[in-house]
Amino acid sequence: MATVFYDQAAVRIITPYGVEETLLATDCSVNFSASQTPLYSIGKKGSLGQFPSAARAGDVSFNFLTTITGDANDGKCKVGGVPKAGNIINYMASGIKNSTNSLASGCIIQVAGLSGTGFLNSYSFNIGSNTISSSSASFTLFGSGSTETPVIGRLSGSLYSPDGNTGLLATGVAHGRYTSLGTPFQTTLGSYPLAGPENGTVFGADYSISFNHNPVYKIGQEFPTTTFYTTAAESVNVTEDIFNSGLAFDETPTDATMVIKSLNNSTVGSMHVGLKGLKQQSTSMSAGLDDIVRSQKTLTTTY
Repeated sequence: MATVFYDQAAVRIITPYGVEETLLATDCSVNFSASQTPLYSIGKKGSLGQFPSAARAGDVSFNFLTTITGDANDGKCKVGGVPKAGNIINYMASGIKNSTNSLASGCIIQVAGLSGTGFLNSYSFNIGSNTISSSSASFTLFGSGSTETPVIGRLSGSLYSPDGNTGLLATGVAHGRYTSLGTPFQTTLGSYPLAGPENGTVFGADYSISFNHNPVYKIGQEFPTTTFYTTAAESVNVTEDIFNSGLAFDETPTDATMVIKSLNNSTVGSMHVGLKGLKQQSTSMSAGLDDIVRSQKTLTTTY
């Protein structure tokens, strides 16, 4: 029986366009399932057997440090003349949600000796005051594309580690030190008799996006011929220090951009996350001993 010790191992993502990046993960999980349907016959007790009713599929999910040292398309994708910073998962999420033809391209995922082709299901990260940001990603695995098994590799032997220098992989980690989330993430209270409106202070934000994919299979093929991205849902949970429900029955959608930076602000650019058509969905407040009142609001948008 093989034993594997997984400790901050590297996760390598390779896109069909040749762009690849290695991320420093803190944990990883892989799951597979096969749908089976029993077949019954009149006059016979019990089933004749269990037969496949859907293609084998799996999922891989991992948490990793939110690094912003990657360059989209070898630095050719620029904002204001400066190459966009971020990580490959952030680029993939942006590309899929803004896709016009709904065609989603899978990517190769290599981790802990395993290698498979997957499609991004969800991506999230958190950012807070004076804290290191962490991210999580989940992919659906439809198969390796070249063999009869849904994924290739074994949990044995040497772990896949394209770069053993974990210190190098941890450079450019997103941090709350230089990150600023202002309008429209701040809540504004009405004018006071002797002062203008009061703007809330943003302490942190949790971002998440999820995708729905529709794989298309042909007869004689378990691996999908293509996969269409159908819908996506995006949300940001913002933590503040003032409370205003801010809820309207039919409010005007708002566009926003989250600008995330690292501690190495002088040499590393900022990661941009654009959100279109945001609407506030909910608001809440909590209070505890020895702390200021914290309020939370959820901003959502769909694609």
